[in-house]
Amino acid sequence: MAIKDYFKAKPEPERERSLHELDQILAWLEELSRIRTVMDLKLGGPDLPVIPAKMELVGEETRTCTLRLQHTPMVEPTPGQRALLVFPMDGQRFQAELVYQGRGGYLEYRFKLPVAITHAERREAVRFHFRSREKVQIVVLTGLFQGLGLSGELVDLSMGGCGFLLQRVIRVQDERRVPIRPDLLAPGTPLALVRLPDLPRLPLVECGGRVSHMRQWPGGITMGLAFESLGAFETGILGKFMSERVPGFRAEFPWKRRFRELAKEELEAPQPPDFTHQKETPAPTEVEEAFSDTEIAELREAIHDEDRVNKLRKRGKKILLVMADDLDRTLLMAILHQDGYRCLFEANSLIKALDANRRYPLDLLVVDQAVGHKGALEIIDSLRNQALGRKIPAAVIQRQPDVRLTVAAKAGGVNMLLEHPVDFAGSFKAPLEDLLGLT
Repeated sequence: MAIKDYFKAKPEPERERSLHELDQILAWLEELSRIRTVMDLKLGGPDLPVIPAKMELVGEETRTCTLRLQHTPMVEPTPGQRALLVFPMDGQRFQAELVYQGRGGYLEYRFKLPVAITHAERREAVRFHFRSREKVQIVVLTGLFQGLGLSGELVDLSMGGCGFLLQRVIRVQDERRVPIRPDLLAPGTPLALVRLPDLPRLPLVECGGRVSHMRQWPGGITMGLAFESLGAFETGILGKFMSERVPGFRAEFPWKRRFRELAKEELEAPQPPDFTHQKETPAPTEVEEAFSDTEIAELREAIHDEDRVNKLRKRGKKILLVMADDLDRTLLMAILHQDGYRCLFEANSLIKALDANRRYPLDLLVVDQAVGHKGALEIIDSLRNQALGRKIPAAVIQRQPDVRLTVAAKAGGVNMLLEHPVDFAGSFKAPLEDLLGLT
């Protein structure tokens, strides 16, 4: 999957999904009226009690709804005053903000139609706790060329954040290990990248974040973080995961039919939940993953740059990184991305590397010295036997001296040996451009 441009400032999106479609809002209110659902109306200050109410009339042309209250409010509302309506629907609780307009009949109060319906519960507080044997990994970077890189196993996950057990911390500058301490990061510390690479049977999730807490317990040190800059695609993935793992959790708003669309027999009984028309967030295409709106703008700027040809060619070079360690792989991908490479793909096993090799016409292969039980030379040979061209250069990250790698480099089976930790600016940047024919 192509790495995204996470390191640039992004506007904070709406943290909670809401229902905005007028036709669906009307359908919801019509159902509340049809089945005479008792709702809670908060009309006035926080000290005033909640008033039970029922939906009496829904006016599509007037854009109003009329509620019949169980009793008169202690303080008569004034036109333009806001009220909060909380109601159940298909086993969930929702809320909508109303604006008071005036009185109707006896105990009837007329309001403008709400512009949105939201969840009344804090769905972000609903968490799924992982079992220890699941070993779902997470990678966190506080910055690109400086700061810390952290990795560990997820302890829990919600729509708004997660907690994980710290297992490894390194300094990004030199990839040296840092002792794991409960005061390692202060609450509120911004995180440049939060990466969930292997949620079961789901795509990769990437976003920004902020440290919530650091806690020490007998099993180690856990870090809690809040997600930031979640896109619709990533939110959909988290919602799908929570829906599958947490009983009763629903990420979407149930779809409803309008009153005029219901048959006679349906009008005489409560309408059952209907999820067949739920709209799922489509997965982005390969091109959408590779080039964001920001990157397209950068491409346009590059046209007027003196070095535009080299920049445009660099963006199109397809590089596959085969590394088992999520943190090391993420760091290298982020550095390459910052240098201008956009078509970056990754694999943490030989099987995934073979799949990427079948799907993309690669320009360069970068392999760790060992990936699982496979050595770098074995992985390169397997890929070359599966249609990776002999002319496609291969680089190996060498963590310790290996005579076979040295011989392979002299014989031409490996085009470049990189010492770990990789010194990108000093020993990798220029040779990489030579291998890719950019100089």
